[in-house]
Amino acid sequence: MFQTRSLLKTVTSAFFIATLSHAALFPESLNISIQSENMMHTLKWRPLQEACCTVNYTVQYQGEFEYMQNDSWLIEHSCYEIVQTECDLTLALSSDSDYNIRVAARCDDSTLWTQLPNTFNRRDTVLLVPNMDVTPRGRQIEVNFSELQKHISINLHIWKKGDEHKAISKEITDKKSHHDAWLGGGTYCLKADAILDIINKTTSTDTHCVLIQEPLRLIPLYVGVAVALTLAVALILGLITPRFSLWLRKSMHNKEPLPNALIGWPKSVPIFSSKVLLEPTHSVLLLDPSEEQHRTSEMKATCDDERG
Repeated sequence: MFQTRSLLKTVTSAFFIATLSHAALFPESLNISIQSENMMHTLKWRPLQEACCTVNYTVQYQGEFEYMQNDSWLIEHSCYEIVQTECDLTLALSSDSDYNIRVAARCDDSTLWTQLPNTFNRRDTVLLVPNMDVTPRGRQIEVNFSELQKHISINLHIWKKGDEHKAISKEITDKKSHHDAWLGGGTYCLKADAILDIINKTTSTDTHCVLIQEPLRLIPLYVGVAVALTLAVALILGLITPRFSLWLRKSMHNKEPLPNALIGWPKSVPIFSSKVLLEPTHSVLLLDPSEEQHRTSEMKATCDDERG
């Protein structure tokens, strides 16, 4: 009996010493933390700093439903016996429930369990707006966002400085967008709101203000150009008008060449103009040159006889 008790005491002491030795191998915890931004949840922990042949980690979580079902835990299969020291729980923690989360660190045949100190709810996520860059482009304002996420809505508010109550709002769907300075030159201010509808959370960027130059007054310039063009055209026309008029007169009063039948006539024979031919009280008989000369001689002789 005594030997039995002594043996039992020895085994118990050995188990107790082994337990203490085993506990001394591990730190008190893995320093678990969770980082949640824009509905993306990442669990992180400190790596095990012990000399082990193999080290891996397994992540488990427990929602309110699992807690009510005999205090059961679910294994995140994407983080089962992994060697990394972080785990993406975005899809796993998909309801507005309080979650308990724990990590099992296995070193060879020994296991250390560490639980997140506080429960996590996705409503606690930090909503961040993307970085916004504002640049004036003439009479437009160019707005660039670093990134856009489908589950986050971005509303951009634009107003002229001093008239914030007259701000206009536009929903942003592209990383780069252009907006008109509809009130002319001056200082315009812009601010963007990020809206996460599934948890009814909103946050805003800082206000960015840019100066838009007053548009140039082009009407006097247009008038000056029009006057200069008019003077140039008038000068050109003044230079070419005499020559143009001469050419026009020549083209309208072109002298017709003589017929071939009249080219060989003597210069002494009078050629009747068209004006004489058109007179209704005169008739002209054109004779052969020899007959005309004979007739002229007879008329001259008759005149001499009358004088004698």
